[in-house]
Amino acid sequence: MTVPSIPESSTATTSPQVILMGTNNSNQHQSLIAINSTQVPIKLTKGGNYAAWRSQFENLFFGYGLMGYLDGTKPCPPTTIAASTSIEQPSANPDHQIWLRQDRLLLHAIQVSCIGAAQSIVTRSTTSAQGWNKLEATYANRSNTRKLGLLDSLTNVTLVDQSVADYIQAIENILDNLELIGHPVDDRATVIHTLNGLGPAYLPLASAIRARDTPITFEELYDKLLDHEAFLQRDEAKKGNPVVTVQFNQRTFNRKGCNQQGNLSPHGTTNFHSHQPSLGSSPTGNRSYRSNQGSQYRPTQ
Repeated sequence: MTVPSIPESSTATTSPQVILMGTNNSNQHQSLIAINSTQVPIKLTKGGNYAAWRSQFENLFFGYGLMGYLDGTKPCPPTTIAASTSIEQPSANPDHQIWLRQDRLLLHAIQVSCIGAAQSIVTRSTTSAQGWNKLEATYANRSNTRKLGLLDSLTNVTLVDQSVADYIQAIENILDNLELIGHPVDDRATVIHTLNGLGPAYLPLASAIRARDTPITFEELYDKLLDHEAFLQRDEAKKGNPVVTVQFNQRTFNRKGCNQQGNLSPHGTTNFHSHQPSLGSSPTGNRSYRSNQGSQYRPTQ
């Protein structure tokens, strides 16, 4: 077997690493493909996003012609090549090693895309098909218990302490998993579940949608929820402005002498209008009294 050569393009981080492997029997080259982590951005956590995780791998492996490693249509070649004559000894089959190396690269790509408990499921796997099937058996279980658990999650998901985008994403993950195990939820039921999970702030919108004569689609509902979320955010941002205006007007009003509490004016001076003595009297008994505002009373002679 010839020495492997790595083309210059294989160093790019945005494309898979391709290593060309030569054989002793022909001048043709076979390639090993190493999947980069940037090509599989969705990480499998606790199974809630298994459908999306699986879809990205199926599309990627199909595009590179690697699905045969997972579904068994590309089995491992024999370890040796039979001799053409009785006096010759069987020779090592280079395709066997190439297959094993490619399969381990696929298993590695699957393993590093899993987090936590999902990763431990494939840790003891020795082939990509074995790890793939273990994950499917765990997270794509078609039992009635799995179905009821997902439906219960769909019923309990609510728009609390999260954005509309995160809320819809959580619903879509559950729907994908239900469809994966053969129990899809129709669009009308999805809309009902989504409306049931909305909080009090979205009650006017939910009531208007329920009162419609024509049903709304899940995509249309998503758009309306985003619009209502933006409206609530704008309304919340405006709530602080009237308070500042009222306080300023009140202080301006005090400045004119109508405040009976001696509050500070906006310029930081204290208003003592309500504490001035009445005309004709002063704390010292004089008929001429100079107030704190600099004005002077002169009695009529």
